[in-house]
Amino acid sequence: MASSYPIVTLATFLSLLSFCACVSRPKTLPTQPVPDVNHILSSLEEHNSDLKSFRGAGRLKAVRGTGVKSFRAVWIGSQPQNLRLEALGPWGQPSLTLVVNEGVFSIYSRQDNRCVKGEATSRNLSRFVSMPVRPEDLFRLLSGQPPIFPFHRAKIRASTEEGGWLISLYKTWGRLVEKMWLKDDETTVEQIEVFDGWGHLQYRVAFSEFHQVESFHLPHRIAISDPEGPLWSIMVERFWTNVSIPDGAYNLEVSGGEVPDLNS
Repeated sequence: MASSYPIVTLATFLSLLSFCACVSRPKTLPTQPVPDVNHILSSLEEHNSDLKSFRGAGRLKAVRGTGVKSFRAVWIGSQPQNLRLEALGPWGQPSLTLVVNEGVFSIYSRQDNRCVKGEATSRNLSRFVSMPVRPEDLFRLLSGQPPIFPFHRAKIRASTEEGGWLISLYKTWGRLVEKMWLKDDETTVEQIEVFDGWGHLQYRVAFSEFHQVESFHLPHRIAISDPEGPLWSIMVERFWTNVSIPDGAYNLEVSGGEVPDLNS
């Protein structure tokens, strides 16, 4: 019996090896070098600055307040923050016009011949777009590009196992101001989240349906929401970049009517 002990031990050892070979090992996630976050942000800023002017046409949908409202719209913009957006009536005539020009915004309703104007602050603009947006943010959104908020420190990490990157921007004292989700190409921003000074979510923007427009890779669908749900969506049908802007395009002519001032 003593001579058979090594044989039993060898058999047991071999059976354990066979069992271990059959057990599936956990898959190791593919690793890739973490890109330089400051280089990515500089590239995004440079790409944004390359788009000097634009012209768009499509459909806007508002889904808050009195119910869903959808209307055709046309818009133009030029740096630094000049904008003109017109909501069109059923026969293609302008019914509502928003103009941002040299730090002042105006909204004119032709239906009741009423115009409102004031400084283009986020507080004033939020009364009409239902979210705290700066004029430069509105400019970038209508040009199909993500706004990049001033920050003190930036971090980057892989966003999902499938790929992509998540950039988080912080102000001083580590206060989160913005999150940006990018594709693997490190240039295409698919979503952003904007936070207030206390780290509370203010609004979220999702970019999708990207198309090549001249030298720019731009989204043709932009969905905007806040913690309570959807706010706006923009469906771009036509878009032109670095276009010529006519003289006086950002002047708003009002034929009489009341013009209250909302300066805050």
